[in-house]
Amino acid sequence: MKDEKDIDNKLEQEEEKEVLNPFHLEGHKPRTRREFMAQGFLGSFAFGLAPSLMSLLSSKDAFAADCATPTFKSKTPVIVIELAGGGNIPGSNVMVGGQGGQEDFMSAYNSLGLPPNMHPKMAGMINNEMGLVFHSDSGILRGIQSATSVSTRMNSEGAIFCATSADDTANNQFNPVFWLNKAGAKGQVNQLAGTDQSESGGRSKAPKESVNPLIAPIKITSSNDARNLVSLGNQLNSYDSSKMNKILDTMSELSNNKLNSIPRRSLPDAIKSLLDCSISQSKSQVASFGPNALDVNQDLVATEVMKKISSTGLRNRVAPIAKLVIDGYIGAGTIVLNGYDYHDKTRKRGEVADFQLGQIMGAIMELAAAKQKDVVIYVVTDGGVSTDGSVDSSPEGRGKLNWTGDSGQRSSSFMMVYKKDGKPRLRANANRQIGHFTNGVINKTAKLTSNSVINLAKAMVANYLALHGEEGKLAEVVNDNPFGSKLDEYLIFEKLR
Repeated sequence: MKDEKDIDNKLEQEEEKEVLNPFHLEGHKPRTRREFMAQGFLGSFAFGLAPSLMSLLSSKDAFAADCATPTFKSKTPVIVIELAGGGNIPGSNVMVGGQGGQEDFMSAYNSLGLPPNMHPKMAGMINNEMGLVFHSDSGILRGIQSATSVSTRMNSEGAIFCATSADDTANNQFNPVFWLNKAGAKGQVNQLAGTDQSESGGRSKAPKESVNPLIAPIKITSSNDARNLVSLGNQLNSYDSSKMNKILDTMSELSNNKLNSIPRRSLPDAIKSLLDCSISQSKSQVASFGPNALDVNQDLVATEVMKKISSTGLRNRVAPIAKLVIDGYIGAGTIVLNGYDYHDKTRKRGEVADFQLGQIMGAIMELAAAKQKDVVIYVVTDGGVSTDGSVDSSPEGRGKLNWTGDSGQRSSSFMMVYKKDGKPRLRANANRQIGHFTNGVINKTAKLTSNSVINLAKAMVANYLALHGEEGKLAEVVNDNPFGSKLDEYLIFEKLR
């Protein structure tokens, strides 16, 4: 026994010394899994995909006769967009009103950036082609229109949540991605992703009670980041599928040889079978989720649709996550858009930023349409903006009021739902506006969401569940139901299908 251990140790030491040169390890080809991994041929993905022995043993199907790759099932893809700095959502973009809803107009909208001649009661000042009512000159609306077809907009619906949030800070706990994942937004490769290296994947925080460190979001801001989700090392990434499969077959053979060398009395046949099944499933999944499958630049449909985003920088930032989420590789993704702290005593900067947001939303909706998928987009911002009443008369300012300061009392969030086969239906007596404004500011006592970012996140999750007929699972997903018997007052959507 001592001699065998000495030989094993010596072999391991020799393998660790071998030069990292593909297929030419001091004159010989790789022969062991260690050698393949040392070459950088296999990252954590290839073997990480294989089910662990304990997870296999705990499965009720662990000893099934076949070795089929597990089926994957997820609910509607969802993307959270965070506007960093406190941009405008209510009034100048998505319409808000009193207790009666979006079209229960207030007497004046000066505090929300609209001069009297753009009051929503004036002819032609509102647009409801997507169900959710926008101001007809909304920058967000114009951006969406520039990036979508009429049919895509007609298959969309939305809701606005009139809720306060702290100004220009990362401390708002309103990113619901962990709860959305628990509610069914699952990914085939990774559960969560975001453009920021943070707990939520975004600038804001997730509610503390929602955080699951086992599915921490991965940062994705480029096509390379997406490819590296399934990196097989620099060598394999450059190979075609035929050569890759040969290498994977070799690795599978090596692993089987190792299994067969273990004495029967040391490892029962059933467990050998499970491990062999695990290796087989890994190969299948590596083949399905190779780097090219995840690279937006290799996806002709996504590449063409994403051209609708005018800014190259924003397009490159947004496209990888949009593709991964809509294709089901990621369960829920967060995109942070900077530059929404735009109260610089002009209107121009805000109009440009709002239009860019609209283009991004429109491109995501259009990509879902092209791929015949549903999608949910949820937009949040940290605070809001106020005006001093002065008009920006420049062409870019569009005759609207200048943004001059932060104002969390004029914040809101909203969600849009695109349904591939027809307009999402509203619940009976549903109001597209949750909460309301009074005298130009949010009425903090109107709803449980009006002055609580955590309840706001829970209400969004409740509506996501409602899209799948599972609103009754809210307490199971978010650990309680703060809305109790009044939950219906916070729900907008019927089940999608």
